[in-house]
Amino acid sequence: MSSWYKLGLGNDDQAFEPTLRIQQMFMSKFLMCPPGSGRALFSCYDKEKDELWLYFSPAAEDIALRVYAEPCEPPTALDCIGLLAGEGDALGREMDEPALWAKAA
Repeated sequence: MSSWYKLGLGNDDQAFEPTLRIQQMFMSKFLMCPPGSGRALFSCYDKEKDELWLYFSPAAEDIALRVYAEPCEPPTALDCIGLLAGEGDALGREMDEPALWAKAA
């Protein structure tokens, strides 16, 4: 299975335009995919560091690589994740993998 990807975009002011462009790139591909593709784009805002992070599901690797996102561990519910575009259940699919259950234990 492919990796999740993470991209730091800075504070709210710095992150607005790049997030909008990435979301548009994502949607142009997503709308051509069949349901259940697993493509998803999530965001996470770290209040303490004033930093916005984008997370790309493994199925969105093509977009992640185009914007120089780096491989990372799948985000967790504790990361204050919000769905920006795509299929929200892509996050839940990670815990369907038996190897990940063993890793989480």
